[in-house]
Amino acid sequence: MERVVLSAVHNLMYLSSAVPKMKGKIYLRGSKSTCGDQILCPLPSSCILFLLRYCQTQQFELVFITDGDLVTACSEVSLSSLQAIDITFLSWDDVPAVVKNVCLPAVHQAELSLVRAGMCVVLRHIIKMADIEAPTKKLIDLLGFRQGSLRMCSEVSGWTKLCEVDLCDSISVLIQSIKELKHINPIHHETETNVILPLDLLKLESHFSKKCKVHNDDKKKRAEISRLKKFLLRSYDASLNTTTTMKTVEADVNHLTSHDIGQCSAAQTEELFNEKFLNMEPEVHIEKISISASRFEVKYLVRLPHGVRKLRVEKDLNDAKACAGFDISKLTAAFSNLNVDPSKCEKLLSDAYIGEVMSLPGFTKIVESLTYLDVEYVHTYSEGPEMTLADLILFAYVYFFLEKLDFDCSAISEHLPNILHWMEHMASLPFVALTGQSVGWNMCGIAEGLRMVSGQRNLANKQTSIFFKQSKEPACEDDDMELSRCQAMKHKAIKPEVFQAFKKLEEAEIKPCLGHHPRGENVTVDWDILPSGVHPREGDVPERRTRRKCQQLENLATAVQTVAKPGDAIVDFCSGGGHLGIILAYLLPQCQIYLVENKEESLLKVCSRLESLAVTNVTLYQCNIDYFTGNFGVGVCLHACGSATDMVQELCLKAGAAFVICPCCYGSIRKTHLLTYPRSRQFQNSNINYKDFLTLGHAADQTEFNIALEGQGRKCMNLVDLDRAAYAREVGYHVTLCSLQPLSCTPKNNLLVGIPS
Repeated sequence: MERVVLSAVHNLMYLSSAVPKMKGKIYLRGSKSTCGDQILCPLPSSCILFLLRYCQTQQFELVFITDGDLVTACSEVSLSSLQAIDITFLSWDDVPAVVKNVCLPAVHQAELSLVRAGMCVVLRHIIKMADIEAPTKKLIDLLGFRQGSLRMCSEVSGWTKLCEVDLCDSISVLIQSIKELKHINPIHHETETNVILPLDLLKLESHFSKKCKVHNDDKKKRAEISRLKKFLLRSYDASLNTTTTMKTVEADVNHLTSHDIGQCSAAQTEELFNEKFLNMEPEVHIEKISISASRFEVKYLVRLPHGVRKLRVEKDLNDAKACAGFDISKLTAAFSNLNVDPSKCEKLLSDAYIGEVMSLPGFTKIVESLTYLDVEYVHTYSEGPEMTLADLILFAYVYFFLEKLDFDCSAISEHLPNILHWMEHMASLPFVALTGQSVGWNMCGIAEGLRMVSGQRNLANKQTSIFFKQSKEPACEDDDMELSRCQAMKHKAIKPEVFQAFKKLEEAEIKPCLGHHPRGENVTVDWDILPSGVHPREGDVPERRTRRKCQQLENLATAVQTVAKPGDAIVDFCSGGGHLGIILAYLLPQCQIYLVENKEESLLKVCSRLESLAVTNVTLYQCNIDYFTGNFGVGVCLHACGSATDMVQELCLKAGAAFVICPCCYGSIRKTHLLTYPRSRQFQNSNINYKDFLTLGHAADQTEFNIALEGQGRKCMNLVDLDRAAYAREVGYHVTLCSLQPLSCTPKNNLLVGIPS
């Protein structure tokens, strides 16, 4: 029910605010091959092309940017497979200026003045638009629970970081290494063909060996065991009715063999699969039933619109309640005397065989005793028991890796057995197989390679010219090997550790010194002369918070007015609902305002506000902070969370831009693939280490008014921001660390104003 409601809300928002009046243009890297029948492209571009075909949508135009080194192209896609899509090839110089401000891939919706950038953002947008176009396909299910798959930015989500950054880079480098090794003279010594498997791939391998985590799994397991019981008892009732013809299960509709793939074209079978498999209710298929003197086990799957959900039920028969009223030894003997299911097709059992099993004396008693505690989800897909967008991305990555090995999976079977098992399952899914075939992938080759490595354990005679080994680097810490949608910070601020950090800074004679706002005490804005739509109350700010929100906006807007020049591009990072960006657009009409925000829902609200205000100097960007690469004069952010503040400052320093920053969520500061702490040489030379800095950050969040630790929290907050100020000063900036006025407008009331010398 929850998923249905969420889907309805998402559709309403898109239909009212984001459905384009014209096709959205997807800008991505890629060039024609020498022969002209293939598109050579990096992995992110291939993932986008694969998903477009999977979703069977034609709502987008493709614009390939041909600038780049073709030697580094990791993948090839058949140009003929994209005949139904409008395709253009451009050089970077011919790309619209607003698109040049971000890293590719990107989607430009000109009618909304909106650019979406980053592979995960673009892929999620494709799925949402395709789902609105064809809701019966239930493509929205690919976004997982609460549509959260790859929703968070890579600095927060381990999954987004793996799919969009780490594994993309690692596989690209791995493919280039294999290409180079294939050109080595065969007489060279074997050690010259060794390749180190990247840690990111090993992280994924390790992840598949862990139990999958399911939100609210107790409730879902109760539903699963109820579904299984109904199915088994229905089979029992049918077996008692001798006039009923027991149906034989058809071929596993969620699996295709390499022979199936070779015998049918995508054009011939696409309509068939749409008709037969997309609109079916969840249906139970039994893979295995076993019983012994001590244990009862059922392995089964539930067919879904995209993939399957596999489960395992195990019952301890030493439980007296489960075996009351019958002789377990007689039941096990009767079960062992049953013939093997003659109608078994692929991995599934027929209804007739299941009916025979259920008719054994005492079997229904065991089934009726099953509870949700006996149910366990099988870790079938990357994010858990159901297929998501992450699986399609990772499948594309691993496919191109195996393609460069000529699908000789034995080369990595020792190191990556879980990944190969997952790949075999993914390649057997009809929609995945047909989509791969439709874009020119060798699905027969990969199916055969995976079948050989899964069916033959003795592969000593398999010939390969490339050998893989794991890195000799020290094992990753548990936190580094953990993948999750939202990483939790485990560090806490303990009083002795806070005092220890204070002592180090005192010995280094580091003390915070606060200055004054650039406008002194004149930090107010006359809201009465501005259109009512500019006021934050029009942006869903609760009435009780409106006054304080206005005060916060006034402090930042007046500070920006002191540093901005006519014609400047001003970037409001982490813009949220656009309150700050909208007021800046009115106060500084000669400046171009860019709003950068990763949360789609926030930007869609901004779209509706901008439409009613009819402003023309605002462009919206849905992307991570570091994906904005354009030139700008001033960078601003109001309460950017944790490390996002430092990412904004870093972008401003690299662009030589002034910055006006009000930090927030100090306890969320953590090192990333882009940032380390402490930032400044001044703090580093004071022997403050990373753990000390995290301690200061967590204590800095204890700044709520009228609490015992407010004074300590404010001191820590000032010290963290002093490090940020010192970092900017060390690269030639004039920086003022001051406070918002009045202090009561927010507990997080520090303001950093930096101007390049």
